[in-house]
Amino acid sequence: MLRNLASSLPALLIGATGGAVFLYLRMPLAWMLGAMFFTGMLALGGLDKRITLRVEPRLRAVMLVVIGVMLGSTFKPAMIDRAREWLGLIVLMLVYIPIVTAICYAIFRKAARLDPVTAYFSAAPGGLQEMTLVGEHYGGDGRSIILTHALRVFLTVMTVPVYFRFVENLNVPPMAQGAHVWQLPWHEGALLVACGIAGWYAAKFLRIPAAQLVGPMLVSAIVHLFGWSQAPPPPELVAAAQVVLGAALGCRFVGTPLKEVGRIATWAAIATFAMLAVAVGMTVAFADWAGIQTEALMLVLSPGGMAEMSLVALGLGVEVAIVASMHIFRIAVVVIAVPPVFRLLGLKKTR
Repeated sequence: MLRNLASSLPALLIGATGGAVFLYLRMPLAWMLGAMFFTGMLALGGLDKRITLRVEPRLRAVMLVVIGVMLGSTFKPAMIDRAREWLGLIVLMLVYIPIVTAICYAIFRKAARLDPVTAYFSAAPGGLQEMTLVGEHYGGDGRSIILTHALRVFLTVMTVPVYFRFVENLNVPPMAQGAHVWQLPWHEGALLVACGIAGWYAAKFLRIPAAQLVGPMLVSAIVHLFGWSQAPPPPELVAAAQVVLGAALGCRFVGTPLKEVGRIATWAAIATFAMLAVAVGMTVAFADWAGIQTEALMLVLSPGGMAEMSLVALGLGVEVAIVASMHIFRIAVVVIAVPPVFRLLGLKKTR
């Protein structure tokens, strides 16, 4: 275990350096975006041939627990009375998913010339791991699926908060707000730790996907909905979690030849911005109908990772609980619906 953690030090040091640079530049979500950008660029530049660039999965899992508890702390008792908004968002999400999947499938199949199976599972806006595993099971090219989804999350997370900060002139703080470690009462800290541990193990027992994130979030949400706690995790701990998650995302590009990146990245970027364009269009058209802030709906429909887009929502101070819940819903719908639709369409890998 210690040896594995030690092997993560280069990536974490690079990530922390990137986070510090972005913090100095007052970039939004500095610790996560800086870590992701620095490690990703160095991985693509071939630094992994000289030193080990990896993040220990168990360390990432622990930090996902921290993020889960933090997301759960944004749930408030007043949210119970807002059922209509949740129903409207579910309807919009069920419309959004097939539209962007169809658009991106056409891009990957017709323009990028990927085989039908790889194009289909690259287009579906689900979780990277889930889409890769299912896509490989049906004969798709796992490396291409991983690359398209990693680039989708990377580009979305790099684009959306920067857009809000520099185009919309909204204040996206460079790091999380809240009581510092030394200011947090011990009983509140103990309760947050208990939320993380109990939620993780309960979700694992129930075989809930992304157990280390979803379980702690649900338990923390219950605790905060009932008013048993008012405290989120300290910003220092959240910043550390962001460095780990950002570095882990950047390390996904380790071992990826630049030639391969160049072949697929252009079309992955076009597909990502097509998804964002649909998200913008639906936000402009339906934000008032759904009765939700424009910024919140944009984050709900943005095709980034759940943890990352929830952190953007946290930075903006808008509807974190709704954003996190809708991304869980999106991933669940895609994971459940994509395989049977694939079989219904009768797609096959071309030789």
